Amino acid sequence: MECKGCKSESLQTFEGELTVSLADLKGLKAPPVYLRQAVWVCLHCGFAELFIPTQELQSIKTGMTTFGS
Repeated sequence: MECKGCKSESLQTFEGELTVSLADLKGLKAPPVYLRQAVWVCLHCGFAELFIPTQELQSIKTGMTTFGS
């Protein structure tokens, strides 16, 4: 697999934890979504990529719709 940023083959997988929160003031009422996922990081340029599972993605979409973001 190659990096989408620089085409290097120097990708490494790390376990990561991420909190997704809506960015604007309306989003402060929306609960954060916690993710614990594998993150692919290019050790050459620093580009990182992850996939958000369906359930967590739906929580983010619901928050955006409910809180008008």
